[in-house]
Amino acid sequence: MKKIYILLLFAVLTFQSALAQNNDLKHPSAVAKEDGFSYRSLLKLLNMDSVYIGSKFESGYHDWLGILYSRVGRYKDARREADAVGTMFVSPMRFAHNYKDVKAVPLSQVMDSIIENNRVIMMNEMHFNPISRAFLISWLEKCYQNGYRYLAVETLRASDSLLNQRRTVLLGETGWYSDEPVFGDLFRTALNMGYTLVPYEGDGFGVDREVNQAKNLVKNILDKDPEAKFLLLGGFGHIADRNGWYTMGRYFKEQSGIDPFTINCILAFDDPYGETDSLQTVYYDLIDNMPVREPIFLYDTVKHIYPCTAGMDVTCCLPRTRFIEDNIPDWKLYNGKVLYTIDRCFIDKNGFPEGCISALLKSEGEQCVPIDQYMYGKDEKEFKLALYKGEYLLRFDDGKEFKYATVEVK
Repeated sequence: MKKIYILLLFAVLTFQSALAQNNDLKHPSAVAKEDGFSYRSLLKLLNMDSVYIGSKFESGYHDWLGILYSRVGRYKDARREADAVGTMFVSPMRFAHNYKDVKAVPLSQVMDSIIENNRVIMMNEMHFNPISRAFLISWLEKCYQNGYRYLAVETLRASDSLLNQRRTVLLGETGWYSDEPVFGDLFRTALNMGYTLVPYEGDGFGVDREVNQAKNLVKNILDKDPEAKFLLLGGFGHIADRNGWYTMGRYFKEQSGIDPFTINCILAFDDPYGETDSLQTVYYDLIDNMPVREPIFLYDTVKHIYPCTAGMDVTCCLPRTRFIEDNIPDWKLYNGKVLYTIDRCFIDKNGFPEGCISALLKSEGEQCVPIDQYMYGKDEKEFKLALYKGEYLLRFDDGKEFKYATVEVK
């Protein structure tokens, strides 16, 4: 009896100790913030695996690992972390029975009509994968030619009030997620084209946040320019505007009287690795058999936009990602970017055996978001960066110190 009592006491004390540790545990975002949501943040979190797995923050841990992996060009690792969260993807069986009725329409057939017949176009994204950001970059020029002058983005911080005058994207200041190179380049491209970048994040949580986001869009754009046309990039389901969804998109429609055209870029999600089963696998034969490799919109055979269950106007399927030299996804080669090779000889001469390399435009300096960034291992003989032609400052980081080199991409 005494032995049982001792065992029970030990179990209680162990439970209380674990509970106390859980209560003292910081959210992974708070840990990442200590090093500016950088490569060093990723290293710190990776070393805390045993602390977070099994804790109340396990889901948030994988979420932030995915976001940080995407910032350093490790897209396959980012995808695996997102899969570990377990809530990112929809079972294909939900829509499989309607598969025979689906018609795939190339974006090129409908893009002009969408741009010309709408004042507000909203797209969404998953924060761990920059593919939607690259997709939006491809809309900027044609939309600008048709009178769109504003780009509203959920991640923008209102505190960076000089962004549109400065026309450069600052690390740690411009937005929560914009330190990622493709996101930074979305802003850079839009600013250079003449767009005004507009923050609209709202205070509060849940419904309060959604309502306040909609109010900020009206206040920051339409109250100042009642005839404005604009593009918007939001996270996940915030842009939903119908079918009972009460999110930012729905509240914006009610407050402004404008029906935005909402494009769901995440439901039929790109799965280039064959490691998970996503909704898009149901449509791979439709996508891969298109005569031209381009995004497609999905419609049913009676021309109703499909599927409608996400509360958005259309589902967009982006082409299946193809990797170039293993580490560069093909969607990263936009705006005339070229591949620049970093080999082991160059690393040994200028950098560290393993670490992170950031390619910064010399004209912008270290305070701005790099054009590309990659976390490389000690066994990699070479890898590619996706860069514009020009002069760069290359910064090598081993997690403790920096080394620098300069190169010109011709």
